[in-house]
Amino acid sequence: MFGTLKHLTKTFRAPTAAEREFVYIPVANDRYGLEARERHAARGLYRERTLGC
Repeated sequence: MFGTLKHLTKTFRAPTAAEREFVYIPVANDRYGLEARERHAARGLYRERTLGC
């Protein structure tokens, strides 16, 4: 029972910020796009934001 539950939670969980960055950066089409995507990731584009900041 718990094995099935663990499997379902792993299947339907949201991707982490690191996983989203890992997918976002390699999709760049050229060097300029890659640099822009790296800057976005370095600025924390996919990091969680707190309210009021």
